Amino acid sequence: MFRFLSVFSIFSCILLFSVNYSNAQEKQPSLIEVGENDSPFLLDRKLTLPFFTSKASAVISIIENRIETTTTALMDLATTFDSIRLRQEKVEKSLENAAGTLLDRIEDVEKIRLDRAKKLENVEAADKERLKEDKKKYENIEKVMQLANSEEWVCPVANTVKFYDSWNEKRPRGIHRGVDLVGFHGADLYAPVDGEVIFFWDSVGGKSYRLTAKNGDYYFGTHLYRYGKNSGKVSAGDVIGQLGAGGNATGPHLHFEFHAGPTGRGNEVNPYQLVNRRCTNRIPMEMPLDHSEGEERDKYIFSYGYLEWD
Repeated sequence: MFRFLSVFSIFSCILLFSVNYSNAQEKQPSLIEVGENDSPFLLDRKLTLPFFTSKASAVISIIENRIETTTTALMDLATTFDSIRLRQEKVEKSLENAAGTLLDRIEDVEKIRLDRAKKLENVEAADKERLKEDKKKYENIEKVMQLANSEEWVCPVANTVKFYDSWNEKRPRGIHRGVDLVGFHGADLYAPVDGEVIFFWDSVGGKSYRLTAKNGDYYFGTHLYRYGKNSGKVSAGDVIGQLGAGGNATGPHLHFEFHAGPTGRGNEVNPYQLVNRRCTNRIPMEMPLDHSEGEERDKYIFSYGYLEWD
């Protein structure tokens, strides 16, 4: 651009000089040539003007070529700038797209991380709950084994009994959550441990009792024929009622439940191992309670099928 301005300035000066020179010639008086003795000065003037004019024309032609070349160069430069601008726009657009894609990937990764964290939290919570349940189960097993091996724990039904492991057995009224101790009608019912007993009427089992030990162990018995004493503190082996078939029972038996402490009521545990170990006066389920002393016990087997005792 600077070069173009310089050439244009020179051309302007030459053009101005030519115009001034022409004007100066017009103002001078006409020249008259006389014979052969013309003035050398006049001759020189006549030779110089065409020479100068031809030189000026050459310079103008050069300038015009330079102008054309410069214009072409400027147009090429403008084209180059447009191409660079378009490329820059494409690069910026590509960068924007790449940035958007990168942000989308980051969001996806963050979502995945949050989902994994949430799943890990759920897994951790599930593991904690499972460990808690396992801990409670092992504690309950330990409690049952301790009581089963304790000489102080008393079988809750007097005289001859028969029973089987009916824990979680399906019954017409739901899942069985205890053990049914079948015995003679009117047989004494004992407090299995020291504690406090409460007698009440149950809409399903009729006359019932709750016995809570000092360590939180909870016992429940129902289908009683008669209460043995008033509610209050009792010792292991005290008579707290008589065996019957009250409520929805189909035969004389004690529905007996055990809920391990310190949680107590609600922490149900299968009491079969307790009564199996402590109720030693036991006969097979198929054997009648009034069997003769000489009757062979070996011919009877323990039935683990369905029996509707409740």
